[in-house]
Amino acid sequence: MPSEIGGALKTDRMPGLLVSVVYTAAIFLSAVLFFWLEPMFPKAILPLMGGTPATWVTALMFYQAVLLLGYTYCFVLTRWAPFRVQVGVHAALLALAVVALPPALPAAPAGLAQLPVLQVLFMLAVGAGLPLFALSATAPLAQHWFSRTGHRSARDPYFLYAASNVGGLGALLAYPVLIEPHIGLMDQSRLWTIGYGVFAAIILACILAGRPVAAVPAPSADAGGPGREPGSRWMWLLLAAVPSSLLSGTTTRITTDIAAGPLFWVVPLALYLLTFVLAFARWRILPMRLVLLLQPVALAPLIIVMFGGEQLIRAWDMVAATVVLLFLSAYICHARLADSRPGPERSSEFYLMIALGGLLGGTFNALVAPSVFIDVTEYPLALVLAVLLRPSQTPGRISWSRDVAVPVAAGAAAVAVLLLTPDDHVRMVTGIIGLVFAVGLVALAGNPVRLATGLAAAFLISMAPRLAQPPLDQQRNFFGVVKVLYDAPHDMTLMVNGSTSHGGQLRAPDKRRELTSYYSARGPYGDVIAVRTAQGRAHDIAAIGLGTGTVACSGPPEARWTFFEINPVVVEMARNPRFFSFLADCRPDARLLTGDGRLLLARENQRFDLIVLDAFSSDAIPLHLLTLEAFDIYFAKLKPDGMVVINISNKFVNLNPVLAALAEHRGFTALGRFDEVTDRVIHASRWVVMARDPATLAPVLARPGWQLLAPDRDLVWTDDKSGLFQLLNVHPGIIK
Repeated sequence: MPSEIGGALKTDRMPGLLVSVVYTAAIFLSAVLFFWLEPMFPKAILPLMGGTPATWVTALMFYQAVLLLGYTYCFVLTRWAPFRVQVGVHAALLALAVVALPPALPAAPAGLAQLPVLQVLFMLAVGAGLPLFALSATAPLAQHWFSRTGHRSARDPYFLYAASNVGGLGALLAYPVLIEPHIGLMDQSRLWTIGYGVFAAIILACILAGRPVAAVPAPSADAGGPGREPGSRWMWLLLAAVPSSLLSGTTTRITTDIAAGPLFWVVPLALYLLTFVLAFARWRILPMRLVLLLQPVALAPLIIVMFGGEQLIRAWDMVAATVVLLFLSAYICHARLADSRPGPERSSEFYLMIALGGLLGGTFNALVAPSVFIDVTEYPLALVLAVLLRPSQTPGRISWSRDVAVPVAAGAAAVAVLLLTPDDHVRMVTGIIGLVFAVGLVALAGNPVRLATGLAAAFLISMAPRLAQPPLDQQRNFFGVVKVLYDAPHDMTLMVNGSTSHGGQLRAPDKRRELTSYYSARGPYGDVIAVRTAQGRAHDIAAIGLGTGTVACSGPPEARWTFFEINPVVVEMARNPRFFSFLADCRPDARLLTGDGRLLLARENQRFDLIVLDAFSSDAIPLHLLTLEAFDIYFAKLKPDGMVVINISNKFVNLNPVLAALAEHRGFTALGRFDEVTDRVIHASRWVVMARDPATLAPVLARPGWQLLAPDRDLVWTDDKSGLFQLLNVHPGIIK
């Protein structure tokens, strides 16, 4: 091994304080640039992928793979190359990355259109892979160089790791609040390129900070961080993989019910990074004892909702509990990582294991779980493992009879009670069992094995009603988990994704064509279709989003319908007469095109009397369908007196201001109506209708409940610039 590797770097070229400032600035800025690009690039990809949450989960996996490659590069370079070679190779890499600047979205090969995961990975790799790789390698490499400077902090340079996470955290928090709403993607790309140039200059200053000299004493390679807990490669791997999987699972849960976009991507990721900052800080300000106490408490809302107590938990409260649970669980794992960190001479290996663990966790959620599990089982599994990784607060060895058998027996007894409960009392008994388990888990908090076993039992028990009455059909793909359920009290079949219904059909022969869910004849959609029919302007209708096909039974008999649906599973279920017969009963000759509705509509040659926009995946909002460019496409495909009607029902986000501002910007007239009537058959819904000529909408405005939308803010969304932060509904009501 070359003698320079074990040597120190002279700091006589720069004062010690300046050396630490330069290195801190380099690592901080590398993280800012990395985590700025992280939400920026997938946001550009979303319009091509239909706004699905899986786009971000796949992107997370890609970023974790890039981090692993960067840390591997650093490990190999610092292990076998002298300092001068390290400098030369890394300088060449930073210069090579310039060829990919400014970051831009490449066109994916046509053959990848049917392989969305590979399509996302291709665009990320070609468009941003090289700069991200150079940035990911910089933080561990610069930290290694700093540990050889002879600086007084060189023996424990992990504060630089905290600086890296602070930079990433700052970039993530700034993105949805300051960057996304005010700076377009093209301008962001240019600013990012300027930032990369500043970063390269600071790295040059790091290189000029010193040169190798004699070796300095180093702490033992086997010593854990502050002597608290000896480390092992397998434990490092596990402590990194579990919170990474939990991060992806948490993000999927949130974006499935709200919207796939940077705001709801970066909040979980920012909290995840914050746990690294707090865990690796020189002075730990968050006591582990408090976190261990709060984690079981944060589990309680999840258990209550899982056992059918949705009516007890408000929607935002559940979102908050989910992200808090991620924060507490990740902090426990990352604090144990920090406590087991080795001396600086093994820092590259340590980071390599963290990156590998992160990639394993992300890959499990993005690739393995969708292929293995038919439901989103990876999230509860990661939670159980996170609980199992808690440090034990009760001394002694694991007792299988006490720590495992007792929670399992309690779970078996609960399942037996549920199976013996009459159908009309199952919901009440399930709720009682859920409350008992929520309280019981807090009591088991001192022993991680008992707590993990009890949590696993709770998850399994919550599945008992579904095992007794399984879905009529259930399929999972890139776009999520879609189920067909039978609702016995109302004698209807439902299509659901996550917590939201995609429509339902009454099974009685005399009610099969009745409009249900969001499309009631007495609701906003019913008003619009009745007006169009009365005007004789409902001959050619396009619908972006199929669902159960309910709207096929609306409009005059002679209407010609074209449906655009991005999810082939939805098409398959809607066309299956065992589940839904709207299409077969009312529009057997309807055109059904599979793909992103905006892209497919742009290719249509004909013009339509009415375009129905109802393409929300669960409650998630595909933002690219609500931009100025999207509405330019819709109106280009409308007849002169045509209308666009948009279902914007969402319990988290109020989209009225965006559509009002967009209508004013293009000189359209927009009306809105909120229908509060709700039950299992008819859902509360909010709709907006637009037209070029106000006279076209006069009959709609004359109906009860409709109001003219007047913009009160300049919130015109474009493909280049949009943001949800200003539209959040802080009083979204109870989860349903």
